[in-house]
Amino acid sequence: MNILGVAALLLAAPDPTITMSQDDLTAVIGQTLTIESVVSGPAIAHLNVVSLDGVYVDLEDWSQDVTQPVPAEKTSLDWEFQAVNPGRFAVYVVLIPQSGRLVAGPPVHLTVSRRESLDTGGALPFAIAVPTAVAAAALAGHTRTARRLFGSI
Repeated sequence: MNILGVAALLLAAPDPTITMSQDDLTAVIGQTLTIESVVSGPAIAHLNVVSLDGVYVDLEDWSQDVTQPVPAEKTSLDWEFQAVNPGRFAVYVVLIPQSGRLVAGPPVHLTVSRRESLDTGGALPFAIAVPTAVAAAALAGHTRTARRLFGSI
């Protein structure tokens, strides 16, 4: 095949495509999420996470599997990742086709909130009263026992 035939095949080949299963997600720190992308190849698919708030993102903390091969036909890929930082993020897939021309998919907007702790608003009175009541009951029991054994003190 001559160079014009190869060029015609390359031009006729459809560009790789990426679609995502969601547009928006919400999570709390530590939550594990899964998104699905449908991609066409042949290419290498790569998951990316970028902060929209300027927070540093270490992709290795978010996911262990950030690269997956894509055969020539349409393929569904599942991406599992863990929300590591609070803030607003864009999660997206980039295809690296054999032609070398990168194709970025649409972003999934992710909002991660801090993990809510238990409300301890009414705990302090109980934290003081319960041990005090237990100590008073123990002292009263000890005093009654001492009176019985030794008479009036």
